[in-house]
Amino acid sequence: MATYESDIILGDEYQDKITEVIGVATSVHFYRNACERVVLTYKNKGMVVDASFDATDLIHQETQEEVKSKLPGGPERAMPPRR
Repeated sequence: MATYESDIILGDEYQDKITEVIGVATSVHFYRNACERVVLTYKNKGMVVDASFDATDLIHQETQEEVKSKLPGGPERAMPPRR
């Protein structure tokens, strides 16, 4: 069984470096290739929106530190297909 750790603090605010969206971290997901994704919840045009972002593209709003992923994903880390 695999275990995963994250530097994301659920309930804290983060900003995506690409879209500049600022939202509250509501969940963290780890995918098969070890990609770490974070769902940010934020308001857009008066509606509450959830969107998923790469953890390494986020900046913690209080500390202004970039998130470091312990297992950055990508093709070089992809697992072989199941047989």
